[in-house]
Amino acid sequence: MSHRILLLHPGSTGGSTAAQAGNTLRCRDLFSAKKIDYLSVDGSDPSFKVTRDSLFATSGVRGNYPQIFKLPVGVDINDLGKGKEGDVEFVGCWDKIESLNELNELPPSVMEAHPEIVTLDMVMDNVVKKV
Repeated sequence: MSHRILLLHPGSTGGSTAAQAGNTLRCRDLFSAKKIDYLSVDGSDPSFKVTRDSLFATSGVRGNYPQIFKLPVGVDINDLGKGKEGDVEFVGCWDKIESLNELNELPPSVMEAHPEIVTLDMVMDNVVKKV
């Protein structure tokens, strides 16, 4: 099954720390470099409150941005929080994404010796890419 990435970010209306804003920018840059197509949800936008609260419930994390999720293709973000979530998966916050990306640099011999290691490329294998 193919998935879309959803990036829940603090928005530009304030309420976030400089670190969260910087991490959101780094996450966007990483996704662009890897040609990962993603949906962007402004967590401070009142029109996305139901969606944001549903995503917070899925992640178990409130107010820490950015948060990254995988949504099955076809799930409408406007349906989140209305019982139509499907199989939304919390991937992690920026620190996890950054760690997963760093694991991409491990030598093949290490990866072969430790099949339990998961990298960002593995996590993003089945997501929609930009063309």
